[in-house]
Amino acid sequence: MILAQPTPEQVPDIIAITHLAAAYADAICRDDIDEAVLVYAEDGILRSPTTADSVGRRAIADTIRTATAGMDFVFQTVHQGLVRVEGDQAWARFPITEWGRRDDKGVQFLGMYEDHAIRTAQGWRFASRYLAPRTLGRPASFTGRIIDLGVLSDSPLSP
Repeated sequence: MILAQPTPEQVPDIIAITHLAAAYADAICRDDIDEAVLVYAEDGILRSPTTADSVGRRAIADTIRTATAGMDFVFQTVHQGLVRVEGDQAWARFPITEWGRRDDKGVQFLGMYEDHAIRTAQGWRFASRYLAPRTLGRPASFTGRIIDLGVLSDSPLSP
């Protein structure tokens, strides 16, 4: 099914929700889990077939920390997604690719986020995200040195 063309009134909401998904990936790439979970509503839920449901920002942060423990880095790329807005609620699907390294071995994850977003006083936030894995593998291409991203702290995009 192809989504209906967004109305001009929906376009700012679609951009804001897409920005929310990108903000999450950006924080994950910088290993700033406390910032990453701010894209969730206070009582937001992270679901995955590989973990128990995590409810609330603190529980979501704990789940992410457990999943990424021992990783030298995680680099998440959010691909163009689909967003459907209905008033103060929205549904979205964003494909993702994650690369990482643990124990000097590369890890690659492909999956999809199935999202339910709500408009809050702070703007759009995820009420729930379901992380649907497609594949997880060990590519051989992540054996090089890791370059510090500290240079990005001077970026106008840095918080």
